[in-house]
Amino acid sequence: MAKKVTTVNKHSDTVMAALAFIILGTILVAEQSLSVIELAVVVFGVVILTLGVLELINKNLVVAICEIVVGIALILVAALAPDVATLVLGIALCLYALYFLFIYWGSLTGGKLTLKKVVIILTILFALVAGILLIVAYAASVSSDVYIAAGAFSLGAGAMIVAKKAIA
Repeated sequence: MAKKVTTVNKHSDTVMAALAFIILGTILVAEQSLSVIELAVVVFGVVILTLGVLELINKNLVVAICEIVVGIALILVAALAPDVATLVLGIALCLYALYFLFIYWGSLTGGKLTLKKVVIILTILFALVAGILLIVAYAASVSSDVYIAAGAFSLGAGAMIVAKKAIA
């Protein structure tokens, strides 16, 4: 019997996630304006929408529907409510960090601290800090330095995802 191919496991979607974090980080570091945040939300939405289509192709209907709905919602938020795009992007990054923690929880518990565990922990922390910084940027009137810091942490999360793949 052939093994069922699925994209829902801890070894998949890493290229798309790394690209999303690296593109997002580059956008935030290069230009700190609301229009760029809108672009970042659209990029994040397109990535999630693409992942949803891939899930649909692999017949993972529940995950596909969730990712497609979230992807479309992010694109619509950027188009219809650009003032909350920063908040939505920050929440999305925090949720991704929690998702990453949930997926890799088994790898993190027990045993000694390894380089792989450190990379996973750093990925979670970098994504979480980037998200929190964007939420703070939405809630308070802050300078462009907060966007640069969020971009740097996003780049760090992308780099850690690449490093995790290289270690494995």
